[in-house]
Formats: sequence, C-alpha cells, structure tokens
Amino acid sequence: MKKILTIILLVSLFKMNPSSATGIRSFKVDTSGTCYSAILDTAVNPYTLGIAGNWRPQATYVFYGNRTETNAAQDINIRQAGTLAAYVPFWKRDNNAWKANTDTPWVWNQQSTIYNVKGFELENKDPLGRYNAGMYGYDNELPVAVIQNARYQEVAYDGFEDYGYGMSAYDTACPVSKGFDFLPYKQWIDSTVAHTGIYSLLIPGGHKDSIGVYLTTTDVTDFDFAINKRNMACTPGVGLQGIRANTKVIIPSFAPYPGKKMLLSVWIKEKNDCNCSTYTKGTVTVRAGGATITCKPSGNIIDGWQRIEEVLDIPADATYMTVDLTASADVYFDDLRIHPYNANMQSYAYDPITLRLMAQLDENNYATFYEYDDDGTLVRVKKETERGIMTIKETRSALIK
Repeated sequence: MKKILTIILLVSLFKMNPSSATGIRSFKVDTSGTCYSAILDTAVNPYTLGIAGNWRPQATYVFYGNRTETNAAQDINIRQAGTLAAYVPFWKRDNNAWKANTDTPWVWNQQSTIYNVKGFELENKDPLGRYNAGMYGYDNELPVAVIQNARYQEVAYDGFEDYGYGMSAYDTACPVSKGFDFLPYKQWIDSTVAHTGIYSLLIPGGHKDSIGVYLTTTDVTDFDFAINKRNMACTPGVGLQGIRANTKVIIPSFAPYPGKKMLLSVWIKEKNDCNCSTYTKGTVTVRAGGATITCKPSGNIIDGWQRIEEVLDIPADATYMTVDLTASADVYFDDLRIHPYNANMQSYAYDPITLRLMAQLDENNYATFYEYDDDGTLVRVKKETERGIMTIKETRSALIK
C-alpha cells in the first residue's frame, strides 16, 4: 500500500482574502460586506457587532506519505495495520506558540479566497492556480450560478428573478455587488413570459439597456485595514474609534481581464408572433476598446425562445466594456451569461415564494425544468434540446381513500 492520503485538516481564519498559499501565519479580520462607522466617544465591542471574530475555512491540507506496511504479500493485523510510516503532526509548537507545519508531507489542495457577508464561499482555487466561483442571489441565500475555471470577477449572470426579493441587498449605504445589475431597468422586468423561472426583461421597441463595467489588470489577492483607538470621554479607558479598510475589502464586481476571450449567451423572444426561422428584432452589442461585436440569435426557435451565443475577444488595450441589449420591437431577454471561453457555468432559477428549484441551465445555457404539484412534490422533469422541450421523467402518486 503506497502513498495513500488519509488526513484532511481545515485551517480557520478570520479574513476574507487569504494572502498566500499557506497563509496560516497572517490572520486578518473578516470584514466582508460590512459597512461600519463607529460613534465617536463611545466604546464599541467589534465582536458583538460581527465586525471581528468571524472565522472561515481558509485551506484544506492533505498528508502524503507511505504506510508502514509496504509488502502486499505479508500477513498483517488489520486491527493495528495501516499507520503512516513518517507521520508528523500538522500543528507544531514554536516559541510557546502553535504554528502550522505546512512543509512536506503536508500539502494544501484547496484554498478559499472570497466569502460573502453571510459566510458562503464565492471563490476558491487549487494548487494549479485553477479558480472556481459561485454566485448567490435571493438576498444571498441561494446559489444562482456555479462556475469552474474562472474567477468570481470574470463572470456575470442574471435571470431577472430576484429583483423583488430581499431589496435590502440594494441598500445604498452598503451595496452588494450583483455582477450585471439591471436594477435601473426594473420597470421593464415582466412576469408574463419567461424562459426559466417567472420573470424576464422586456425591452420596448426602439429602446436599449446599456450596462458598462471597467476592465481590470489587477489580481487582488489581499487587503489591508487599520484599527483606530482613542481614550473615551464617557467611559474610562481606551475604546474603538473606527476601522478603516481599503477598497480591496469589498467583494469584487464583474470586471473581466482585457485581452481575454469571453463567451456571451442569452435567450430572446419577440413579443409579436414571428412566422420565421430566426428573430431579427433583438440584438446584443458589446463594445470594448475599439472593438464592436454585434451578437444575433441563431439556431432553432425552441418553444418561442432563441439563443444568442457569441465569442467575445476583448482587446488587450481596452479599459471599459459596454453591453447593449437593443430591440427594434418589443423583445424579451432572459438568462444572460458572460464568462471566460474556457470556463464552465451552470445556473439556477427558483420560485421566489416557495424557493423551490424551477430550472437548471447547463453549460450550453439549455434548461432542465422542474414542475411540482400543489403539495410540493416533484411530478415532472423536462429538458430543453435543439429539437424542442422533451419530458424525461414524470411521476404520479395518490393516497387510497
């Protein structure tokens, strides 16, 4: 029995963005999403307000080594066999303090890099530098997108489902990033027609929605903050005056890297019936640097909806990118995605009342629909394909009267 990994330990921390692969020696306070201003001359306990003391898993370490038994033909006592030959504890005592033994044979295999305000992991990476990300909606309660091989700031998704759910997320005093945020066009969110879920974005003829983002060349891996104290006038002793953090402490919004290949995907439907093979009234235009890419629908019209999918080559000198959803007649838009070309994304739509899963969209932005009866029991599963929507599973149940 050779080189079997057996032991996994979680290292806790209280900061949002780890500073290095090991990172265990540099603990920092987790201030993710917290906007705070202390009242002068008043003693404040940061632990009771949730400013400090929030611990999150930082990294997972695995022990690599040989077993004591190396001869497979030799009889062993299975009650005692299987110990590691050169095992060393993960924690070691150094100068009257416990420190992590991050040298070989302890190797980290996953590191968490971003958490949201409710403690859910938004991004992690492996030792090969590959990132995975997740996006949360419905007031940061439910995952709405899961992405492999991409950073959190490189992806955007909007299914227009949760703009009426937990509007505290759009508090102007402490705003929460939502990637592409169509809140200025909330009056055009429609509940009569939807590709998945209940809502879609209806753009009236002759109008367009324009969303712009800044591109970035900075790879943010750490943040810093200062804790200010002062002598309190109302109570004796030193108290907390305020905590000042730099902009890196904020969860990054959608900001892709220039010079990278991206993939845009969205579903559209014209409000008026179209006896045609393709829609022509709705387009998506992407402008970055000196490049302008017009994305038009293609493929089959499936249950009234047609997909737009386009590869975007962002110029290396671009600093700003604009996405325009344009309609020459009334057009519905739904399930908008933008992510790196070599990434894989799956997204989800929920019922805003029951929070049941209504649809799951695969890596090609095709949906799997879930239908429930009045008791909340799943009765039907349907799959969207190029040949139409097919029922792949259906169940019926009843109680004997």
